Amino acid sequence: MLQRITVEGTITPSTFLAAGARRTVTRTAFVEKLISKGFIRVVDEPTVVESQPVTEEETATEVPARNAKREVWAAFLSRLDPDIQFTDEDGRDDLIALYESRG
Repeated sequence: MLQRITVEGTITPSTFLAAGARRTVTRTAFVEKLISKGFIRVVDEPTVVESQPVTEEETATEVPARNAKREVWAAFLSRLDPDIQFTDEDGRDDLIALYESRG
């Protein structure tokens, strides 16, 4: 079962969600990280939805722009199969290098 929550962008700049904008999203590790770092805040209680089979469109991932924020690159690397391991100390350039050097 998936948890869906409504979040709102905060004053802290983020490419995920503009300040004051709201979006209903699935609660994932990436969303939890954005919440913990103050980029977004929860404005609606979670709702539980039945998980749907993942389609090929949903599994397709587009490589972020080289100037995209570190959080975007981290989320992208985590979605790859197999995912690329990195640490919180790795910067955006480190994450790009890890992606480009994968076998």
